[in-house]
Amino acid sequence: MLQTGLSRGPAEVPAEMDRPQGAVRSPAFLLTHGAGGSLDTPGLKALGGALADLGFLVLRMDLAYRAAGRKTPPKAEDSVAGFCGAVRDARNRLGKSPWVLGGRSYGGRVASLAVAQGLDAAGLLLYSYPLHRPGDPSRPRVEHWPQISVPTLFLEGTNDPFCDPATFERCLPGLAGEATVYTVPGGDHSLKVSRKAAPDWVAIGEVEVAARLASVVQRWATALG
Repeated sequence: MLQTGLSRGPAEVPAEMDRPQGAVRSPAFLLTHGAGGSLDTPGLKALGGALADLGFLVLRMDLAYRAAGRKTPPKAEDSVAGFCGAVRDARNRLGKSPWVLGGRSYGGRVASLAVAQGLDAAGLLLYSYPLHRPGDPSRPRVEHWPQISVPTLFLEGTNDPFCDPATFERCLPGLAGEATVYTVPGGDHSLKVSRKAAPDWVAIGEVEVAARLASVVQRWATALG
C-alpha cells in the first residue's frame, strides 16, 4: 500500500493505493468515501484491498472537505470540481489507462455527477448510492442520470434507508448507460447485515460483505472490455 497526495489547488488530498502483488489488471479504480467517512472507512478499505488481491490497482482518496478538516460535506455538486481535479492528477501520475470511478454513498454520488458532466470514465462503481434522504423516497436524486452513458455497477443493501428498492427499480431506466445491480439481502447503508435482517439469521459485518463483493466487481469490470 502506497500513500500519496493528489493536488487540489494549493493543498493536497490524502490518498492511499491498494496495489496488486503481481501483474496489474485493467481497469484501475478510483474510489472515495461517504459523507461521514474517509478513505479509511472499513468497508471501502476492505473492498480496495480485496480488489488489489484480484489484480486491480485501487486508489482510495479523501474528498476536499475532509482534507480541509471538515466533517460535514457541502452539497455533492460543490465537491465535483475538486473530485475532477484529483482524477486528472491521478491519471497524470499513474497513467491514463481505463479508470472506473466511484465510491460509497456521497462519494459515489459526487463521482456520478462528475461523469454526467463529462468526466471520462470506463465505468461507475456506486456503493450504497444515496438515492434519496433517509426514509423519504419522494425526491430521488436522479436528475443527472440521463447524462450517464457509461456502464454502472450498483452495490445496494435491501435495508438501506437511503435507497427504497421500489423507487430504485423505478428510477433505473433513467440511466443512459447499462446498469448492473447487485443487492445484499438485509444490507443497511454500510451493507452490513444484522442478524435480525439476515435471511438466514447470520449477521455479516461491513468488512466481510465488502471483501465478498470484490468478486462481483471483478466479473463486472472484466466484462467492460
